[in-house]
Amino acid sequence: MDTENKYKHGFNRGYIQLRQCDVKQAKQELKEALYIYNEVSFRKYRYGAINIKALQADRVTAVFAKYGITDIWGK
Repeated sequence: MDTENKYKHGFNRGYIQLRQCDVKQAKQELKEALYIYNEVSFRKYRYGAINIKALQADRVTAVFAKYGITDIWGK
């Protein structure tokens, strides 16, 4: 059985769907959801260079849901 981890490519797909006026606030909320505080780590999570944990994935999904975005995971 071959299953692909849907989180392995990060959440860039959802991030690029954010409205420009929401990007700054959403980015701060995403950093808090991931428990990170610097740009380098944020980019690594965004593009999937760092594997996201289940709790973090749930929190990231909740942030995007707040902005009406449901197709989050992937390039």
